[in-house]
This record gives sequence, structure tokens and C-alpha cells, in this order.
Amino acid sequence: MFHVLGAGIIADIDTGVDPDHPALKQILLKGYYFTRNQPGGSEMNDFSGPPPNTNTSNIARVNQSTAAVLDQSTAAVLDGNPQYAAFGHGTIVLGVIHLVAPRANLLPLKAFNSSGNGFLSDILRGVYFAVQNGASVISMSFDFKTSSTEFNNAVDFARQNGLICVASAGNDGIQEIVYPAALQNDVMGVASTSDVDMRSTFSNYGNAIVWVAAPGEAIISTYPFGTYAASSGTSFSAPFVSGAGSLLLDLNKNVDEPGAAAAIANAVPIGDGMGNGRLDLVLALQFMSKHN
Repeated sequence: MFHVLGAGIIADIDTGVDPDHPALKQILLKGYYFTRNQPGGSEMNDFSGPPPNTNTSNIARVNQSTAAVLDQSTAAVLDGNPQYAAFGHGTIVLGVIHLVAPRANLLPLKAFNSSGNGFLSDILRGVYFAVQNGASVISMSFDFKTSSTEFNNAVDFARQNGLICVASAGNDGIQEIVYPAALQNDVMGVASTSDVDMRSTFSNYGNAIVWVAAPGEAIISTYPFGTYAASSGTSFSAPFVSGAGSLLLDLNKNVDEPGAAAAIANAVPIGDGMGNGRLDLVLALQFMSKHN
């Protein structure tokens, strides 16, 4: 109907990526490894030993006491080892983006280690790196509880430069304020829905942080070592919206954050506290085609 497959560069601030995954390597850009201050966005250096069994019955939770945490409820983790609680997170997220926008180029920006810990300083550098290296969309599947003037300035800078920013709403299952999702002038916050179009029990909610919702339960996507795994969490809802931003750019190369947010607001209502409702790509693209 719309003949869109994605356009531009989508930057993912995350744990990195398996750069040799056959489903991703053709559209991956080199990225940057902020946790080691070197080019490249691979997460494979975080793991040593033989390729693991990606057994999704092994469940770990990201440490909620860190400065920033990855918004996953469950993930395919290695032997329940906390060191690897978030290993594969970035590869999963980028796989979802690629599913939605297969022609978009993907820029892995590694600001988190395999345990899911990340520092605000590395995340800030990731935002500015994305802007300076031609990204059109920034996908952020993490949250922190305290407002940061420096981070607010960074995402405001991204919006002023025309970037579309997306963030997950968090997995505490309550109505609370988390960042970046609460920065609604600059960012679209994304909650998680189930297969029956209801809020996932783990998903945060509240219109102060949720612009739209998207599926986030048992999402099958790419995983390191060229494999696939199923994971749940708002981490895996946000990339559906990041990919949607790329589709809108394919329809209108000049669309920015306010324009993308207006289009994506054309969603399916699913109840209080879930923003504009569950993402509907057809409705969003129809809106954009009429206002192109």
C-alpha cells in the first residue's frame, strides 16, 4: 500500500550487537564502543567461552540500582549468570528494528555492558554521536529515575537537529516517572502490550511517560552467535516504534520528532495510562501520507 521499507540510520544505545549475525550484517554500520572508547559496536567481547544455549527458561532481571537500566523483563540469558543478564539485549533490539524497517541502516552504540549496567556519561556521548554521525532515529531501551539536565539538553539537541527519539517506559508495572520516556517534547515513550492488546503486567504506564504502546511479550528476534531468542519487556516494544519512525521517513524524508509523534499518535486505544494506544503502522502511515 505504502511501498516503504525504511530509510535513514537508526542508532540504538544499548549493549551493542553481534556484528556477524547473518540477518543483520548487511545493514549494520560500525558504531562505537563507549564502554571501551573505541570504534565498533560489538557485544561479543563481553562473552568468553563456547557459544551458549539460548535457553529462554533461564531468566534474569537487570539490576535496578544502576544509574541506567535496560528495560527488559526477561531475556535469553546465560546460565542465570548476573554478569550476562543483558547479553544479547542490543542484538535483540536491533533485530526488531530490522524486522519493521528492513532497509534502514543500523548504528550500534554500546553504552551498556553485558550485566545491563550503563553510565549516564556514556549514554550522553551516544546521543551526541548519533546526531553527529547522521542518525535519523535514536532508540533507547533503558530508563533512569532521576532527571538530568545534561541528558535533557542532549535529547533536545537531537530534536533540534531533526532526529526522532524513542524510549521504553520501564518494567516496574506501576505508574511512575522515568527518563527518557518522560521527556515528551523530545521523546516518544513506549509501553508494552500482550497478544490480546492489553497492557503487559510488567509494563509501566501513565500518560506522562507513555506516548504509545507496542507488543513486548515473547518477541522473537536475532540473538548473538547467529541465533534467535524470545524475550519480553518494554525494551522490545520501543524498537517497533523506532522502526516505525524509519518507515515514516521513507514516506517523507523531512519528518522530525513532532511530525513522527503526530503520525504515531494515530493508534488503537487500549485503555487508560497507555498514551495514544497500541501502535498501528497503517494508521500512522495513512496520516503521514495525508500530511506529506
